[in-house]
Amino acid sequence: MFKKSLIAVAALSALAGSAMAADVQIYGRIDTGFRYQNVDYDKAAVDDASKFEMSSGNYTGNRVGIKGSEDLGNGLTVGFVLENGFDSDSGVEKYDGLFGRESIVYLEGDFGKIAAGKMGILNSTAGSFAIGNFTPWGTGWGAVGDQTLIFGAKFDTRMNNMIAYRSPEFAGFQVHAQYSFGDNGASEGKTTTDRYYALGATYKNGGLNLIGIVDSVNEAHPAGTEDPDDTLRVTLGGSYDFGVVKPYLSAAYFKDARMTSWMDSYSSGETNTIWNPDTETGYLNGDWDGYGVVIGASAPLVGGTAHMTIGYMDSELQNTVEGADLTRYTFAIGYEYPLSKRTKVYADAGYFKDEFDWGNNWEDVEPEGYQAAVGLVHYF
Repeated sequence: MFKKSLIAVAALSALAGSAMAADVQIYGRIDTGFRYQNVDYDKAAVDDASKFEMSSGNYTGNRVGIKGSEDLGNGLTVGFVLENGFDSDSGVEKYDGLFGRESIVYLEGDFGKIAAGKMGILNSTAGSFAIGNFTPWGTGWGAVGDQTLIFGAKFDTRMNNMIAYRSPEFAGFQVHAQYSFGDNGASEGKTTTDRYYALGATYKNGGLNLIGIVDSVNEAHPAGTEDPDDTLRVTLGGSYDFGVVKPYLSAAYFKDARMTSWMDSYSSGETNTIWNPDTETGYLNGDWDGYGVVIGASAPLVGGTAHMTIGYMDSELQNTVEGADLTRYTFAIGYEYPLSKRTKVYADAGYFKDEFDWGNNWEDVEPEGYQAAVGLVHYF
C-alpha cells in the first residue's frame, strides 16, 4: 500500500510538473435551462407545433477543453486547443469525435499566428480564429442569436482539415485567413469534397470595432458531373461602445447559397410540408441570392446586460423556372445577470417569420414561430 501511494504521488507530481512546464489548463462551461417553442406552418391540415423542454447550451455551447502552450524562445510559442462539446441534459457528446468542437495545434510569433486542425470558421463566433461577432449575441443564445438566419449561406460552423492565419496587429488592423481541405478520407483536398476558404479583416480603436469577411465554399462535384456554382458571402459590420449603450449594424450579401431555416430547431416533423409544394423536397438547399441586415444594441440594465436585435432578409431562388422569393423577419430580446464572475442567469425571447412568394400556381405560405428560454450557465 505504501509503495502504491508513493507511485501515485510520484505520478501526480510528474503530471503536475509537466503541466506547469507546458502551461496546460483545463476549462469549460455548462449551460442548462428550459425552453418553449411554437411554430405556425401556415398550411391547411397542418397543426401548430409547440414543445417545452429542458434545453442544453441555449446561452452558450457546453464544453470541456484542454489548452496549453510552450515558449520555444526567440519570440516563438507553440500551443494546442482540444475542446469537447456535450449536451448537459443527457451527457452525450454533441459533435463527432472526442474533440469535435476544436482540435488545433498552432505556432505564434512576430509573424502572427498559424494553426491547423478542426476549428470554427471566420464567419462564426465559435473557436480560436472566429471573428464573426456581428451582433450582441456573441457565441450563443440558440435560434435567437443565430445571425446566419439573416446572413444566409448555410455553411458548417466548424471545418475539418483547416489551416488558419492571423496577422499581427497594425494600428488596430488585423488580417485573417482560412482554408479547409474538406472532409477526412480519400476525398480530402479533391473536387469531390466541399472546401471552405475565407479572408477577413478587423479594426479596433477604443470603443469602435469593425469586421469584414469574404467566405466561400468550393462545392464538391464528383468526376463526370457538372461543377456547381460555388457559394459566396460578403459580410460587413461593426459596433461602438458608448458605455451607456453599444449599438450594432451589420449586413451580408450572399450568392448561390443554401438557406438556414429557423425551423431546424423546431423538430416537429412537419417542416417539409412547406418546402417545395410540388415535390416536398428541400428547396432551402437550392441556390439563393440575396442580402440581409441586422441592427441591434446592448445596454447595462439593473446590474446585468440587455440585448436586442431586428433582422431582415430578402432572397430569390435561382436556377428554377418556377421562381421563388423568400423574405424573412426576426426580432429578439435577451437579458443576462451575473451571480458571480463565473456564473450567470439568462432569459431570452425571439420571433421569426418567413414569407414565401412562389409565383405560378404554387401556394404562398408565411410560417412564423417564437421561442422563450431561461437558464443558468457556469464557467470553470
